[in-house]
Amino acid sequence: MAQVDELHDERALLAACLPGSPLRVPNGSGTGSEAWSVYENVIRAAAIWWPHRRSGGEPLTAKGLAAKAFRNSKDWTPERQLALSNLIAMSFDQAVSQADSDVRIRGPLVWRLGRVAADAAVAEPWVGVPAKGLHAAGIIKCTAAGVLLVENSDTFEQVCKTPEVTERWLCVWAKGYTSQGVVALLSYLAPRPIAAWCDMDADGIAIIDVLARKLQRAVDPIGMDIDLWRSTPHRRQKPAQVARDKSIATRLATHGPEPLRPLASEIAIYGGSCEQEAIQDQVIPHLARTLAAMDVTGTTRTRRGNP
Repeated sequence: MAQVDELHDERALLAACLPGSPLRVPNGSGTGSEAWSVYENVIRAAAIWWPHRRSGGEPLTAKGLAAKAFRNSKDWTPERQLALSNLIAMSFDQAVSQADSDVRIRGPLVWRLGRVAADAAVAEPWVGVPAKGLHAAGIIKCTAAGVLLVENSDTFEQVCKTPEVTERWLCVWAKGYTSQGVVALLSYLAPRPIAAWCDMDADGIAIIDVLARKLQRAVDPIGMDIDLWRSTPHRRQKPAQVARDKSIATRLATHGPEPLRPLASEIAIYGGSCEQEAIQDQVIPHLARTLAAMDVTGTTRTRRGNP
């Protein structure tokens, strides 16, 4: 901090703390944070961001700054983003650059930005829509009865080739743990039902658990029945991976999504992972009928964003 003039005031506040004091955010901090875990990391980020900005180089990416400051490129949280914005007096999206990721979709949704940019109903086999543009600008029109998330790309493409599914449901590639762009899209499309088809393993259950917590609503699992898990050959795993999965599943067996707790309990005891690709022929032929049980009448919803 001593080498960064812009952090002079924060350094003075810390210097005024008595030796041996508890790790607490000093009164008057420009971060506006009350949590030391947020404060310390934001100070580290600012100590890198300010000199880089003065150098006149290309803006740091969000992940690049996190990798340098936190030693983990995925360690940004909403609280840290806001605290950094407070400290440097600049919005987070202006302070750093963030790659815009595609949201792959297929189904009754049209995205407009000026002229029609994407019609997910006619795309073959799917259309990739920029996540920021999808929920931050333009117009979204959707007549889908619900949204189906599919974890793996190969299975997603197979589902996209099933007209009886895509004519009524919006299919979205979850790409593992869902991105902020996908979460924003799902939030916008509420209260339509959300179904998710993930691998039958600890991570697959965790993906649904994390998504449900982010959305603060139920996400219904599809193709993740415990009987199917028991009757399908599992992928080969190393002992360390099995031990990791058991540990994750133990928590999910009591705190995860209620419909998946029996599967989590089984994995907590035995380990095991059943990939989607191994059960496509057992799930996809019945997928439309399974989703129909959750179906609600689709309504058209249109939003005009600010340019």
